[in-house]
Amino acid sequence: MNKTEIESKLASAHGWEGKNRLLVQLARDLAPLPAAELNDENRIVGCESTAWLKISWQGEYIQLAADSESRIVKGLLVLLMAAYQGKTRQEISDFDCEAWLIALGLTRFLSASRGNGVKAIIGKIHNAIITSPH
Repeated sequence: MNKTEIESKLASAHGWEGKNRLLVQLARDLAPLPAAELNDENRIVGCESTAWLKISWQGEYIQLAADSESRIVKGLLVLLMAAYQGKTRQEISDFDCEAWLIALGLTRFLSASRGNGVKAIIGKIHNAIITSPH
């Protein structure tokens, strides 16, 4: 599911229950990472649930794969992957993910620990645009 489709579905979801249900549905569609990718390099530090984000580059475009033991976190990973997948370093830098999450109506429903996890995921992506070879 792409960013526009997710935005549309979240806009039609009513309250946290509807948004939560959509995140769980998104989680079901995410293929699990292979066991070899569930390692410390891909682990998201700062996420309360165990979660992994594999970042690679295809030319100048970011490629993301993710997994988590938590369905809600897995759904949030799908959401963030839709926002960043296939973007350039400049597009990633220019995208205000926090404002996007506010516009989607998600931030007020995220617990403090899930909010910290989302920030950790975004931080890992932004760190990759700095530390990965061009």
